[in-house]
Parts: sequence; structure tokens; C-alpha cells
Amino acid sequence: MKKEIRFLIQCYFGDIEDPYFAAIDKAYYDMQTHTVSAEKKQIFEMRFKESEYLYERLTNIQKEDDYDAWHEGTAHEMKKISKPVELSYGQIQKWINMSVKYLYTFKSLGVEGVDEYFIKHKSEFHAPLDSYVLEHLNKSDKWSQIPSYEWYKEISEEISFEEEYRDWPDYARDARIKRDGYEKPADPNSFKRYIQDNYSNNEKAYCGKIRWQTKKKN
Repeated sequence: MKKEIRFLIQCYFGDIEDPYFAAIDKAYYDMQTHTVSAEKKQIFEMRFKESEYLYERLTNIQKEDDYDAWHEGTAHEMKKISKPVELSYGQIQKWINMSVKYLYTFKSLGVEGVDEYFIKHKSEFHAPLDSYVLEHLNKSDKWSQIPSYEWYKEISEEISFEEEYRDWPDYARDARIKRDGYEKPADPNSFKRYIQDNYSNNEKAYCGKIRWQTKKKN
């Protein structure tokens, strides 16, 4: 692996001596922010038990012949383990699917210690469902509140892992523009607002409409 790639991965994931743990840990933060509500001790215990279980499942995934069956079985077991915090299937799919997405990325970039399975079986993987993906699919569901595996499966069949992997940056950009618009002023005390008020220029990336969503000049 090139040293430049390792540097970027280290900055984003922290210690990647064990890429499986790094993927699971980062995927947890992707899922947990503003969606898990319980006593801190309960959350810590749940996170530890779930991480141990998901680590065991992912490090032995090469033994599996049916990824869909592996995914469903893993999700149901994680649902049981999550008590009393009671993760939803929406939260569980995000944790599993982002872990797999990171491991696929690691293997693609040449990170050592990731099984070849994560390249060979990418066509079978599930796209992580988040607000950007659901908006792209014109779904009103909240990903973190998807209540059943059947409900999740029905939605997930509408988008492939490879499509989501390729186009997610566009989904995120389009959703932010739709939500905020180019005209919406930023926080008055922010650097973004300073740029909007003084240097808005759609021709320049630094202060252009995509990066800063700056207001248009008359």
C-alpha cells in the first residue's frame, strides 16, 4: 500500500493495525450519531458486545456461501444482543453495511489483513441506507427507524452496493442543495457566511456554489 494512501486512511480511521476493528468502529460512529438513546453504561455495554460479535462474523465471512443469509442472520442476532438499548433494523443495517463498505475499500486500496472475499463478493453486498440514499429513492422512511428486516430488505433491493458506492457523493451533494438551497445564509458568525457576504463567486471552487452553497449575486 502506498504511504500516501496509508496516511489518509490513518487520518480518517485512526489506528488500522486491525482493519476489521477499524471498519467496525468507524461504522459505529456513522450509525450512532444522534440515533442511539439510552443510559451511557447501557450504550457502552451494547457497543462492546455488538462489536465483538460483528468482528467474529466479519473475520469468518469467507466461510459463507450465501451473503444474504449471512447478512440476515447477523442482523437478527445483533437485534437480540442490543437489548436493552434496542437498536432498530435501520441502525443495524447501517452498522453492518458501512463495516463491509470500509473493508471493501481497504482491500481495494491494498490494506493488508483483509480477506479477498471483500473484493470477490462485492456484487452481493448491500448498500448502506442513509437519509441521502432514501431521498434519492424518493422514500419518506427514516433510515434509523426502519422497524423490521423485511422492511429493510424491500428498500435495499432498489439499489445495489456498487451503485451506491459510485454515486453516494452525488446523493449527498444533491440532498444538501435541495435542503439548504444556494440562497440560504449560513450562520452569521461562520467563515462560510463571511465568504457568502464578501467573496461569493460561483466560478471559483473555493467560494463557489458547490463547496459553500453561496448565495447568488444579482
